[in-house]
Amino acid sequence: MQLLKYTVLRLGIFLVVFLGLWMGLKWPIFVAGLIGLIVAFAVSYLFFNKLRISAGQDVGRAFNKTSASKTKKQLDDEAVEDAFDDARRNPTDPTA
Repeated sequence: MQLLKYTVLRLGIFLVVFLGLWMGLKWPIFVAGLIGLIVAFAVSYLFFNKLRISAGQDVGRAFNKTSASKTKKQLDDEAVEDAFDDARRNPTDPTA
């Protein structure tokens, strides 16, 4: 949820700056967009640090979730694959 708040806040800052420069001051659209991006980044980075950090933690928690716990068969298969991989990487016979 913090990610959504942070995203909306940055988008709002961008739009205020962008529309103010583009429509209000009649700057070229590309320049107004670039200045809007820079200002939105700087303001959100400097003044909304706690929200930025909590949004990053939300994203980290979302990516670290596992869909389901592994079954015994899956764990056994992984152990066999790991043993095979270790045997291929570190052969006991140096002539092999």
